[in-house]
Amino acid sequence: MKCIKKLILMMIPVIFLVGCSTSGMNDKNVSKEAIERNTMTKVQNDVNVIMDKSYDYVLQNMGSPYSTIYSLKIDNINDFKDVNKIKGTQVDDVKVLSTGLLYPKYTSDYKLDGSAIYIGLKNEKVNQVETCDFKNFDVSQLMDEKSNISISSYTNYDNLNMDNIDRDKLNNYIGKEKSSLSDIIKHKKCKYSIYMDLDDPINIEIYDVKDSDFLMIAYKDDIIIDIGEQDCTNILSSIQENID
Repeated sequence: MKCIKKLILMMIPVIFLVGCSTSGMNDKNVSKEAIERNTMTKVQNDVNVIMDKSYDYVLQNMGSPYSTIYSLKIDNINDFKDVNKIKGTQVDDVKVLSTGLLYPKYTSDYKLDGSAIYIGLKNEKVNQVETCDFKNFDVSQLMDEKSNISISSYTNYDNLNMDNIDRDKLNNYIGKEKSSLSDIIKHKKCKYSIYMDLDDPINIEIYDVKDSDFLMIAYKDDIIIDIGEQDCTNILSSIQENID
């Protein structure tokens, strides 16, 4: 399973790059108070009230989204069709084709109603508004038609404490169903999720762990194909230097 670990390590710079690209937005004090129920209702009734509006406008009027979804295109995606033949080279020519913001819908008494509004943007302008199933959300249905990978960055996520996880037994989960991880994950929300649109799709979940580590889990058809802990501090630092 060393091959899939190489893939995960190659994807980390992309993950942090898109994550850093939104950090400025988060610093603008986009608070829960900015989530105006009135705006959500207007959008539900008439999508034209938000079409062609800017990224800033959406955040200011609807607040921080549940997740931000990036549709990407990687030219050498075919290298990943067979995980046993993944090349240990850097992923080049990564293009961000579109960005999507996911907002859950609530009932009059502020309970989730099971659906959500997906707001797609291109060139920092809203160009797509869709109502989708929040409980069974399928990111592949909303990806840019030219993309072959998506990264979802969650606004609110949970931290894992590896002190409560037996590191020596993580590999025992490989080959088991995703549900077998319930004793580790305990219904916590990951920080990033990745969907790779291959003939045999790969899903990767990345959980934030105490002391800057991450727990990364890769699946195929809900079967765990790899799981491991990774310290990404050095990678994050090098990318941040390039952005600054």
